[in-house]
Amino acid sequence: MSKEESVKETDKPVSPAQDHFSLDDEEHMAFRNYMRDVILGANDGLVSVFALVIGVAAGANNPKIALLAGIAGLIAGAISMAIGEYISTKSQEEVFDAEKAIEKRHIEDHFDHEKGEIREWYREKGFDGELLEKIVETISSNPEVMLNEMMLAEFGVLEGERRSPMKATIIVSIAFILGGILPVLPFIWVDTAVAGIIIAGILSLTGLFFVGGLKSWITNTIIWRGGMENLLLGLTGAVITYFVGGLFNVSV
Repeated sequence: MSKEESVKETDKPVSPAQDHFSLDDEEHMAFRNYMRDVILGANDGLVSVFALVIGVAAGANNPKIALLAGIAGLIAGAISMAIGEYISTKSQEEVFDAEKAIEKRHIEDHFDHEKGEIREWYREKGFDGELLEKIVETISSNPEVMLNEMMLAEFGVLEGERRSPMKATIIVSIAFILGGILPVLPFIWVDTAVAGIIIAGILSLTGLFFVGGLKSWITNTIIWRGGMENLLLGLTGAVITYFVGGLFNVSV
């Protein structure tokens, strides 16, 4: 089937977004939009709390002090992540709304110019002649479709990629706690700081490998390589804080 026959059959152009994503449904888009928060929250919880408890355990040589530091770090980190994610996501959405309002005024006040931009955009993608005009006329006949296409063309933003600040905040906070609790748990029952460091290390490095592997699975890259990369990065941070904590060697 030729391009012209395809357009005549559907009577509407296929947007670049639909061309790019083979799974064009809301559930997949929502999963993709918020998976960043899951990875970021879990990984940050693992790395920051793991490094914190290892450093404190090495310096204080007391599992209860390490436990207290870990709990404090877990709560403080979750709050910090929640506030940071809410502010950044809300700011991003506000910028999008402002740009959308500007673009909407441009379409209302300079319709022919904006229509010409759509024509040039699709011409650059290889469309021409009758097919190009059919696409332009179809898009420009629907104000909402035209607005979405202009937002994609000028700002690279899809309406379906927008994220709820509250939902992103909740997801990243829960992910942070689930990741950060792993290095804290051993210090609840161990009798020595050394035992806590060893068990926390095993749990945390396993978690880091899992998160790195999950990221690679989502991005369709080599899972074990992504897992090892994440594990080594987290281990590097923990080793640094371990030696820094050991320099102080505070007996409590």
